[in-house]
Amino acid sequence: MESLPIAYQPVSDSAEQLQAIYDSVHDAILVMDCELGLLMDVNRRATEMFGYSKSELMGMSLGSLSLGLAPYTQEDALGWIKKAQEGEPFTLDWLARNQSGRLFWVEMNLLKAKLGSAERILITARDISDRKRSESEHSARLKRAESQNAVSLALAGAGPDYEAALDLIVRYLAVQVGDLCVMQLLDEEGRLVTTAISQSYLDGDKCLPGPADLPPRALEDSALSPLKTSREALSIYDLSGVEPLAKVPEAYHSYFRNYQIHSLLAIPMRFQEKLVGIIAMAKGGASRPYSFEDQSMLQSLADRTALTITNGKLYRQNLLQAEELRQINAELEKRVAERTSQLEEANEQLRLMASTDALTGLANRRHFDTVLEAELRRACRTGKEISLLLSDVDFFKRYNDCYGHIAGDICLQTVGQVMRSTFRRASELPARYGGEEFAIILPGVSAELALKAANKLRAAMEAKEIPHERSEASPHVTLSIGIASMVPSPETRSSDLIAMADSALYTSKQTGRNRATTYQDC
Repeated sequence: MESLPIAYQPVSDSAEQLQAIYDSVHDAILVMDCELGLLMDVNRRATEMFGYSKSELMGMSLGSLSLGLAPYTQEDALGWIKKAQEGEPFTLDWLARNQSGRLFWVEMNLLKAKLGSAERILITARDISDRKRSESEHSARLKRAESQNAVSLALAGAGPDYEAALDLIVRYLAVQVGDLCVMQLLDEEGRLVTTAISQSYLDGDKCLPGPADLPPRALEDSALSPLKTSREALSIYDLSGVEPLAKVPEAYHSYFRNYQIHSLLAIPMRFQEKLVGIIAMAKGGASRPYSFEDQSMLQSLADRTALTITNGKLYRQNLLQAEELRQINAELEKRVAERTSQLEEANEQLRLMASTDALTGLANRRHFDTVLEAELRRACRTGKEISLLLSDVDFFKRYNDCYGHIAGDICLQTVGQVMRSTFRRASELPARYGGEEFAIILPGVSAELALKAANKLRAAMEAKEIPHERSEASPHVTLSIGIASMVPSPETRSSDLIAMADSALYTSKQTGRNRATTYQDC
């Protein structure tokens, strides 16, 4: 008789009696190390349940006795062990795997126990596969009903663009009927074209190809060729051998092996005795094979899907004919649209001419007045501040007298360019106020920020280094700027804000030019 671990070795001659009781218990008993999560001892029932000898089970983990996919991995097992170690006993359902690879369900009870001088996790396990199968069948009936309702809704809304409905159907069937669903349609050359793929396993997509990665296959060259003439579904319920797997395209082999696919079901989609496509289903793991009820439900859905696809194709043909007529009319409409566009462009040019200064490209005085009135009304409604900058080119008359009017025009154009590059926000409006005077409307800007903006404009202009030998402010062309800011009231007029900015501009000129002054500092 194999000896018990030292941690709980009986102290009397009753060791053999205790071992006999231990091995006669109907449930499997597993003693687990708390830290490593490895088996330290098992009873005879555990060896029978998992198909390993006692010596083989020693040192194995729960993860190696399971499906190996979340939530049945060694990492998950360590989490349950830690929970049992820290709290009260609890029970969980575990998807186990025996030595031959068969998956079955066990109900495990985890309990922290003091065995000898060490703490262990004592696990009792009972095979509940029959109960799970009963629950699975009940769940399958509900899922079949849900699938029929979901697919009916998807088909009801399908039109010429029925591909989205097909993708939805495949996803529902993969989840509700399980586990892998592939839809293939016949093209004009009689080849099977993969339209949609979906599966229900966590991280299973990485084992599957995408529909675009699967080349069309001639139906006659595939394992599904009997469906060309038969209305019966094609099914395979044993994929344990090499030969059945050889009937499956190689692109699916990794998925089939990883998830232990055991059942295949291929349903023909027919409309008026003509094969439209095929719905292929695959099941794996510990799930039950496809039932007759599954097959009947899937066949009904396949035929309704075939009807939807056929109607969608006819609808597309009608749309193509309508498109040909539309193109004839479109040619005539194009000419009308071109003439309309030309008129719109002409009108836009007129609008721009009416609101833009021809020399600088800035807003003209008329547009400035309109926008200023509108922004004052908005600021009055919102209670927000509005600022106005009035700017003058220092000693511009002397510049014209010295360099000529052409150079003067170029100088004003440069001022306009600097203003456009400095004030880029949609709400900011730089404008030519008149002659060498410019204005900038700054909605929602305080006096402090307006002063910073004015000095930024002044510095950007001076950085252009346009020579001005007759200026008393600088050897280059400079700007003097006046700033007015307020929160307007209903009685405020645009002329009030302009007068304030003009007064500040006057102060800038009187105090040396090439500077910015706020109305408050006048």
